[in-house]
Amino acid sequence: MAVSQQDIADSLGLSRTTVTKILNRDPKYSASEVTRDLVFKTAEKMGYDFTTIRRPFKREYGRTEINAQCQIEIITQDDNQLFDKGDAVARNIGVGGVLLTHLNLPRNCLPLCRFLIRCHFVDMPTLADLTGECQVVRLTDSLEAGRPELGVRFVNAGVSDRKVLKDFVDARLAEKEAAKLARAAEQASAPPLLPTPTP
Repeated sequence: MAVSQQDIADSLGLSRTTVTKILNRDPKYSASEVTRDLVFKTAEKMGYDFTTIRRPFKREYGRTEINAQCQIEIITQDDNQLFDKGDAVARNIGVGGVLLTHLNLPRNCLPLCRFLIRCHFVDMPTLADLTGECQVVRLTDSLEAGRPELGVRFVNAGVSDRKVLKDFVDARLAEKEAAKLARAAEQASAPPLLPTPTP
């Protein structure tokens, strides 16, 4: 029998409305980070089907392009064993997750059991101390044939990790916006190009 949002609410002593708003990531609903984490972890443990959510894993915050190398480890959850280890490019990152491209794994496959992906952002000083444990949300084929991309969401991320990510993303987005405004100002102040006379 499928697990309902009411089942989750009953197990936590919360209202169904609260659980629904948290699972749908309603931006107008404020709940503590602890309550949000508890609802998602409980839903996962109870076997809730996340595909039934009206807006599954809607991004609460922006993402920013980083195109940074990261080391990844694939860990099976049942026995906590290393399944594979390699590297990838983190194309973009946000508070909720990261898009991994150019996966370079010796086994070149994913396990058929429950697993986590650990990401280590060693080349980025701001994120070097962050080890993100992730779950796959989306697997797609990139424009390059045979180059899969993994959209993953961060799990087990504490408030301090999310703050580091949010501050990082906000700073990168502010830098991009400042560069965009500077280009616009430069173009506005540049003299117009005059056509060259033809003989």
